[in-house]
Amino acid sequence: MKREQTVEELLDQLISHWCDWESYEAFYLETLAPQLTKSPESGDDIERSILESLKGILTNNEWLDLPDLIREKLEGTLRDTEQKKIRQEAERKAEEEKKKRKEQERLLAEQREKKERIEKERKRLENAKALEEKKKRKEKERLLAEQREKKERIEIERKRLENANALASMQEHFQKDFLKADLFYEEQYSEVVSRDEYEVEKIRFVQAWVSKQVKKEPDSQQSAAIASYGKHTQVIARAGSGKTTTLVNRAIFLQKHCNVSPGQIILLAFNRKAAEEIKERLEKHFGDRIPHVMTFHALAYATVHPEEALLYDDATNNSHAKSRSLQSVIDDFLRDSRFKEKIRSLMLEHFRADWEKIVRGGYDLEKKELVEYRRSLPNVSLRGEYLKSYGEKLIADFLFEHDIPYKYERNYWWKGVNYRPDFTIFLSEESGLIIEYFGLRGDLDYDELTERKREYWKQTRSWELLEVIPSDVSVGRDHFFTIFKLMLEENGVSCSPLTEEQIWNKIKERAIDRFTTTAVGFIQRCRKLSLTRSQLTDLIDSHHDLSALEEQFLEIAAPLYSGYLARLKATGEEDFDGLMQRAAISIREGQSIFERKSGQGDLRDIRYMFIDEYQDFSDLFLRLIEAIRSQNSQIEFFCVGDDWQAINGFAGSDLQFYENFQHYFSPSRELYVSKNYRSSKSIVALGNALMEGLGKPADPHKEENGTILLGSLWDFIPSDREKERHNGDEITPAVLRLVSKLLATDKDVVLLSRKNTLPWYVNYTSTQSRQTNGLDRYCDLVRSYFPEELRDRISTSTAHKYKGLQNEAVIVVDAVHRSYPLIHPDWIFTRVLGDDIGKIISEERRLFYVAITRAVDTLIILTDSQQTRSPFLEEIMTKQSLRYFDWKQFPPIKDENSRLTVRVGNLNRDNQGATYAIKDQLKASGYRWDSKNGVWQKSFLEEAFSPEFLKESVWSPLANEICVRIVDDRESVVDEYSIHSGQWSPLRKEA
Repeated sequence: MKREQTVEELLDQLISHWCDWESYEAFYLETLAPQLTKSPESGDDIERSILESLKGILTNNEWLDLPDLIREKLEGTLRDTEQKKIRQEAERKAEEEKKKRKEQERLLAEQREKKERIEKERKRLENAKALEEKKKRKEKERLLAEQREKKERIEIERKRLENANALASMQEHFQKDFLKADLFYEEQYSEVVSRDEYEVEKIRFVQAWVSKQVKKEPDSQQSAAIASYGKHTQVIARAGSGKTTTLVNRAIFLQKHCNVSPGQIILLAFNRKAAEEIKERLEKHFGDRIPHVMTFHALAYATVHPEEALLYDDATNNSHAKSRSLQSVIDDFLRDSRFKEKIRSLMLEHFRADWEKIVRGGYDLEKKELVEYRRSLPNVSLRGEYLKSYGEKLIADFLFEHDIPYKYERNYWWKGVNYRPDFTIFLSEESGLIIEYFGLRGDLDYDELTERKREYWKQTRSWELLEVIPSDVSVGRDHFFTIFKLMLEENGVSCSPLTEEQIWNKIKERAIDRFTTTAVGFIQRCRKLSLTRSQLTDLIDSHHDLSALEEQFLEIAAPLYSGYLARLKATGEEDFDGLMQRAAISIREGQSIFERKSGQGDLRDIRYMFIDEYQDFSDLFLRLIEAIRSQNSQIEFFCVGDDWQAINGFAGSDLQFYENFQHYFSPSRELYVSKNYRSSKSIVALGNALMEGLGKPADPHKEENGTILLGSLWDFIPSDREKERHNGDEITPAVLRLVSKLLATDKDVVLLSRKNTLPWYVNYTSTQSRQTNGLDRYCDLVRSYFPEELRDRISTSTAHKYKGLQNEAVIVVDAVHRSYPLIHPDWIFTRVLGDDIGKIISEERRLFYVAITRAVDTLIILTDSQQTRSPFLEEIMTKQSLRYFDWKQFPPIKDENSRLTVRVGNLNRDNQGATYAIKDQLKASGYRWDSKNGVWQKSFLEEAFSPEFLKESVWSPLANEICVRIVDDRESVVDEYSIHSGQWSPLRKEA
């Protein structure tokens, strides 16, 4: 590219040098150029220079063609020159055209400017005219607005006066005839006073009236509920919102302000405790002249007055009449070959432990066979005890067959040993007979121990020892009974033999087992649905079984139900569900009078019926209510409850009646009482988080945040002392730490559990409880570690039983998967009655809500590892900032709560007067005489105790031949001394 450019430039220089092309073009191209090609030196200086440069660039052929190259270059130059001239001419014309356009544009611009000036002036004149017109309009509008405002002020004043007169008139109506106030408002003032204004005024009136009467102002929601009349009312009352207070205040308002006769009001509760609480509150205002207050069952009883004995189970009073009645039916079926194999098959598959008890006890045998079977068991008494020998069996059977109460192997403390004589018969609280069967006579050690026992009972004046030896037994049962009878009668015990029928009635009873409990629950649900045998059979026939096990149960359940109903008829007994059914029938047939000890009433006179805990309503209660309404359609219902606390589905309650209130009670209204007065803000928020999306949340009244603590037993490490004290038991030392801290802050505390037992191992060896099992026993264990004056501040309960109650501090001890939700393996047997897993889990959620909302100020939730904690707790933890606390915040309980017992006795057994000589000084020092152990004893706090303190006691210098033993709470000997003439010497001391 560079070469060609240089050639072009050199050719241009040569052409420019030959400048007169118009005259000499032919000469240049045809003569001069060829000549110079042949002889470059013939040219002038410029020509030679240019040609020399070209020759050095061009090839030989190109050099010979130089004239042609000059011609081609010339032609191109001429063309360029011509084109340049053309372009210059075009540019000149374009410039002239541009000047013309500019001139035209200038002339047009001048014309536009002139027009714009004219238009602007026109618009200015128009705007001036419009502004003037606008001013005129505004003035006119101002004058009109003044006129309107004047009219409005006159109208507002008129309405204000009218409204004030209306409100004054309504206030007067509230005072005179509150129950017709709504109608009065609709007819007279609905166009003057808005519905909202009216309701606010009515609520204010009720608030003021109730506040004056009960000295405590109800909140606006409570007042709205109290003021609700003219329709059936459903009040959704959240936990701690004053549900019972609202119920009572409404009854007071009706009777006292609205002048409704107490005989026209009835308040129905689901349990006696709730009814008693309502009654007590009303009596404070009215004395004896109160409305009818009772349970549904009490109303049914007062209507029917059954002559039959009523069967029911009541764990509080240890009554299991209903379960025992059904168990008797089951035992009858066990003796029927048609059913025995079916029951056996079901129980072996699902209730194996129950079946083994039945077989071992012979409960499947006929009357005579059972008595003979029990008598034939070599070491089992008729009462069912396992004994050490046949001799003991004969003694136990004689006492049983002669209806003589006895204790087998009752505990006695003897010489530091837990001594259990074979049989104890009490003749009074502090005296009686001790019966020992000395069956190993001839063994030296045994004989020596026997002699020591004889000596011991000789010294115990209020007790007499009766000895039975193998030779007494070897003569045979009948002969032994004759000998033993004489022994007892000689010692003041009357021996009257029971008949075979009486013996049968005593031994046929067995512990209520799980199968019976499951059957009772099933039958109770059937009764609450008022099912006949045929209706139950139809249900079962149309039901799709999940498993063969469910099918087996239902095959037995229908005949059991029929057998239970037949037994009720045959025995003249009745259960509460049957009583309710009979009451509904009786009322439908016209029986409206109900009579109780407190007075008589007539259902036809009732105008207002209150139902407490309406979430526990069932089909059975609905039938009773519908029967009442058939006789009195004018009754207005006021139903209070909380769907978040519906926890009695297992007993037949059905939430559908709550959720579909308008269907069963129409016309109706729904009101909320949601302010929680019980719990601190954080506890209310926790409950709301658990129930989120299931209804209107509770609203905290308290500003205090309260305390919520979450503890994991997975992280708990007991101290060495705790490990020693509670061997293998981790829940108890953890609970003791928490309880100790709460008591120290002056708070009462309750331990809540899903079941009547804890889902952890508990070591009970460190305490003796009056209770045999359950939470009461655990309560005794926990209390035993605290001073007497603090023990009543500690309690235990199941979550179910604690509904409706509250405590300053609550410890939920079992927020684990196996407790919440608790899905009992027997749930499949009530599927046919409408149960399913979803319903069960929903109810378990509500039960957990009840548990956590019992706390007033402090809530502690105990769980285990992340894998085993309750899914309900898991869910809350995703919504609330709950974190596990550090157990270091709760140190082990101090040993100052532990106590030592000092026992002062005779050093020498033969010197019985040693302690007698100092008894007055011992009494003066606070010692008590323990006749059972023959010692004087006194308890001291371990932390403050010192043996030196004892040595300075008033009785110490006078003591001679005295033994002083110091034991701890577990009866372990801590120190032991002998005293001779006031001088103390150690006998024993633990390492």
